[in-house]
Amino acid sequence: MQWLIERWDEKQAQRRLAAVRASPEISITVGPHQMLHEDRTVYELVRGYNELLQLYPEDPHQPRDLDAEVKRLRPRVAAGATDNAGASASASGADAAAAGGSGTRRDMSRSRSRSRGSSSSPGPPPPRAMRPFPRRAHVPRVTSSPEIHPSEEDDKPMEVDRPSRRLRRRESLENRWSANILRHGAASVTFVNEVNAEEIPNLVEGFRYVERNYVRAPDVPANDHLSDCLVSCECIEACIDPQECGCQDPSELVDDMGSKVFAYTHDRLFNFHLRPGTEVIECNASCSCDENCLNRVAQLPRDVPIEIFRTPECGWGARATVALPRGKVVGIYTGQLIRREEADRRYGERKSYIFDLDVRESVEDEDEDITERFSVDGYAYGNWTRFVNHSCEPNMRVYPVVWDTIPELNQPYLAFVATEDIPARTEMSIDYDPKAGEEARRTKQKGRQAVPEGARECRCGTESCRGWVRV
Repeated sequence: MQWLIERWDEKQAQRRLAAVRASPEISITVGPHQMLHEDRTVYELVRGYNELLQLYPEDPHQPRDLDAEVKRLRPRVAAGATDNAGASASASGADAAAAGGSGTRRDMSRSRSRSRGSSSSPGPPPPRAMRPFPRRAHVPRVTSSPEIHPSEEDDKPMEVDRPSRRLRRRESLENRWSANILRHGAASVTFVNEVNAEEIPNLVEGFRYVERNYVRAPDVPANDHLSDCLVSCECIEACIDPQECGCQDPSELVDDMGSKVFAYTHDRLFNFHLRPGTEVIECNASCSCDENCLNRVAQLPRDVPIEIFRTPECGWGARATVALPRGKVVGIYTGQLIRREEADRRYGERKSYIFDLDVRESVEDEDEDITERFSVDGYAYGNWTRFVNHSCEPNMRVYPVVWDTIPELNQPYLAFVATEDIPARTEMSIDYDPKAGEEARRTKQKGRQAVPEGARECRCGTESCRGWVRV
């Protein structure tokens, strides 16, 4: 029986050797003692043969029981994993033995000494240090070698999805603005961009959202002391007749028949009876009427949700998410209240955010003290109205209104009102230079005109576009 086993082993060895030599992937001479294991790669056979050349330079073809060596080495490698971890992560297969730790090299020297002094029959093979197999894509491997260090690609931080980062910036800005909006009980303001990848509008550093009121410059005093000077009414619950309403005594708002009227209808819509050079006077804090009074409209919290959206041609614009009827008061313009001489010193992009409070000014007033003239700058302070774009055919207009000050102080608020029915999510616009628009309509000028000095090209795209706008 023993001779049958030996003959079987001999034939199997010959078959394996023939298969190895016939393989085009091997460019070296393979010893007859090397076995073609089913769970080993050609790369490992080459590496093993190179290790034998280093371990047994006198007789590299001396048969060794490689399977027995691997089985005997596994517990030893596990115990010495700490010493060999650094070397085993970077060395190649060709110099595996030379890259081992000092303890491994001493074991190898003792094994060679024992091999030379032994009898002609080979003794147990010396332990052979095993190197980790090279990492290959999509091929899971289980080895007894020390843990392989991750590649550089594994160390790279995961890239954050850009749309997610853009949403986070947008939500962060919306949340900051919402704190001021909710404090005044106003409707929401959100951002929408369906045109490009711009996350949010390009705001000046430190921009502060102000839903209502003005941020006064240091040289513009507060008007709290004027509360006792305001003319008030004694109407019960709501004002009905402007002729009997005491707070309307200074008002110059009259109808076509010359009778004094309120600025709003019973539906609280602007009636457009306001004439140039006058302002709307709403009921104030000293009046006995409540907030349901028909003469309290612009001073109430904004009830129209606003979307600040990216337009294809004119940067960021503003639109309402609900339909607006003609006469609907949408909101008021806010910003820093400054004196006119300071406004004249400001230039560049900032100039386009400045509104002059010149409702009571005229050509005859040019010689008056300019220190009592004011402007509103919405560049560093402001609300959603700063994003309303210009149009030569606007669907909104601006009108002055007061409720916490007297008209003679020249510090009215500027209210935005719809001049036509505006469908939901339609861009809202005003005429930045209404006097030029009135002149063009009066002289029946049509088409684009030459750009005057100090103006810039208009890109509203309407049929009656003047071709320029002065800001």
